[in-house]
Amino acid sequence: MASLTIVTEFLLLGSPSGKKPSFLYFMVFLLSYLSTFLGNLLIVTVTSDDQKLHTPMYFFLRNLPILEMCFISITVPNACVNSFTGNRAISVTVFKM
Repeated sequence: MASLTIVTEFLLLGSPSGKKPSFLYFMVFLLSYLSTFLGNLLIVTVTSDDQKLHTPMYFFLRNLPILEMCFISITVPNACVNSFTGNRAISVTVFKM
């Protein structure tokens, strides 16, 4: 029989303990999330509204910010909550084949 170990979470080491550094990290994560999200939303809005930008190149340029908004809407709010609550664990989903 083979030995099998399944990891379900990772621990963030080196993150500060205390309320002030945690609040600072929360604000930095939140501001970076909002600026990135609004910048991507601006790109999608501009390339959708202007009729001259309805070419294949701008179609793909419009899809990249949409994908990035989807990706950062999962990871960055999770990092904000983890830094604000002091939780150091990041859960991992394990897929078996």
